[in-house]
Amino acid sequence: MAPRYDVSMVPPQGGYLAKHCPVRAQWDVIRPCGPLPVPPVLERRFAAGRRFEAELVAGLVPLHPGACVVDAADHEDREEREAATAAAMKAGAPVIVGGRLPPDPAGRRVGEPDLLVAAEGTGYRPVDIKHHRCLDAGAGGLPALCSALDRLAWEAAEPAADSSARKRRADLLQLAHYQRMLEACGMAAADGRHGGIIGVDGVVTWYDLDAPIWQTPSSTGRVKRRSTMAVYDFEFSFRLDILAAAAAHRADPEAGLLVVPVRIGECAECPWWSWCGPVLRAGSGDVSLLPGLGWREWRIHRDHGVTSRAALAALDHRTAALVAAGVDLRPVTAALGTLPDDTPLPDVIGGRRKAQLGRLADAGFEVLGDARALAPGTAAYSDEPMRDLPEQIDLARAALGGSPAYRRRGVTRVRVPRGDVEVDIDMENTEDGVYLWGALVSSGPGRAAEGGGYHPFCTWEPLTPDTEAELFTRFWAWLTGLRRDAAAAGLVFRAYCYNAAAEATQMRRLAAAVGAADAVAGFTGSEEWVDLLRVFDTQLLTGSSAGLKSVARLCSFSWDVADPGGGAAMIRYDEAVSTRQGAAARAAARDWLLAYNRDDVRATLALREWLDQAATGCPAVADLGADGSEHDGSHASREGGGA
Repeated sequence: MAPRYDVSMVPPQGGYLAKHCPVRAQWDVIRPCGPLPVPPVLERRFAAGRRFEAELVAGLVPLHPGACVVDAADHEDREEREAATAAAMKAGAPVIVGGRLPPDPAGRRVGEPDLLVAAEGTGYRPVDIKHHRCLDAGAGGLPALCSALDRLAWEAAEPAADSSARKRRADLLQLAHYQRMLEACGMAAADGRHGGIIGVDGVVTWYDLDAPIWQTPSSTGRVKRRSTMAVYDFEFSFRLDILAAAAAHRADPEAGLLVVPVRIGECAECPWWSWCGPVLRAGSGDVSLLPGLGWREWRIHRDHGVTSRAALAALDHRTAALVAAGVDLRPVTAALGTLPDDTPLPDVIGGRRKAQLGRLADAGFEVLGDARALAPGTAAYSDEPMRDLPEQIDLARAALGGSPAYRRRGVTRVRVPRGDVEVDIDMENTEDGVYLWGALVSSGPGRAAEGGGYHPFCTWEPLTPDTEAELFTRFWAWLTGLRRDAAAAGLVFRAYCYNAAAEATQMRRLAAAVGAADAVAGFTGSEEWVDLLRVFDTQLLTGSSAGLKSVARLCSFSWDVADPGGGAAMIRYDEAVSTRQGAAARAAARDWLLAYNRDDVRATLALREWLDQAATGCPAVADLGADGSEHDGSHASREGGGA
């Protein structure tokens, strides 16, 4: 995709542009306020990434005697590094470390791939070093094609047994940027577009940049699979347009901008959140503040004139349910007033649309006059139907309502799977692995507490595959023994985790390394393993974050440690294992981490008890009006339909 604007004056951009928020790119030019300082957790991530890259390169270079290291100390300016990199490629160096590719003025690109690896024949492939995992145990991701660090080339790659490759959009977009630069200077490998990532797994994980692996919306409203290269081309050129428009606006404030603030996951660490945040929270709040509502949904709402949570809450739930079910209501609402009310609906939309007619009949719509109960504004969403539109309406109403939580429609009694022996589990990890498995043992309802308490399994040794595996082996043996004893006593065992996907992923990965894959899969796939987030989310709505720190307020639980959170835990872990810290500082950090983990499992226990005893007293979201006020269910929405 080519830019639509004149981007000839836009400064050449690096590989980060395509993967950053487009609004951030705009504010980087305009600078609407003073930027926020870099959060400590982000500073820590950058520093850890730099250390990891330096350590990996130090071990990598000796494995490749012909490697060319473009040292910044020897090549002080960018042009020197570009020339040195070009010379190394022309000379056919097998590996180029720390290079800077020749600029691509036509494409407005500059770039510094961590490694350039020679392809068989001619050309190079980009490889980046990232301080995170690229592989998961078992199926679920992309096929894992990996090469060892002493044989970096894609041609040396082989399938990794019992593994799949993680699909990190940001990583792959950056590789696509370097691929385009290699093509621009005539040094791209001729045999396909492939790029590699070296993560903490210690191998190069290769990705086919032309493989259609990304689900993206198309102009027809349908989802289409696109390749990394296609996604990159769109995102990069779009941001070039944004930068050109922003520069024009800075010169002339009357010139329009291309994007407006939208809440996304990146916002928490963005330097411009102090500008976007108040804009998004003004009035009843932007629709993007609702959990799970992404850019596509935000755009569809905007196209229908719905830009606030209040406007979304005012949509008609009954009409939205038909739209979400795939019923095209536009012919029906268009026929009102032009055909008699007693016209059968098959005569309006066609008798062949039996599935749609069946859904209309089930909802009480037989003739055209019945359709007067529909809300036209909500029915208009049939042009780009969203399956979760009814839930979005309920989320908006819950966000505006006076209660901190609401029961979902159809939930009369909140239910939680309970056991005789209950264990709450939470793990703490860094990019290098899991260093702490914490478990809180308690007895279920109606049973006397026996042998309960908090059990931490942790290590403060350097996290190697062996130390991580040994730690997991100890934890798994203990948990297996607890389950076995419960079964022998005829007791029901339950283990609880909040958002269990993270723990389950780490357990499967480590189980594969210690020969317990089948046992762990059997456990995590059984009724003994309960994801408390799923229990909460399938029965209750808050209209805001469903993270543990947020929902724990419902049961009045609070953490004993200051500033609890995963980011703070990462920083504390660095202090806990750092040889640069004194013994007292290390001990204080370790105490903080153990107290934080203990409070996490105490929080899930407290939440479970609240869900089982008090949550049924939450009002039903079905009883909320369009403005978030409670009513008896007969109140009509502002659009004129039923609530």
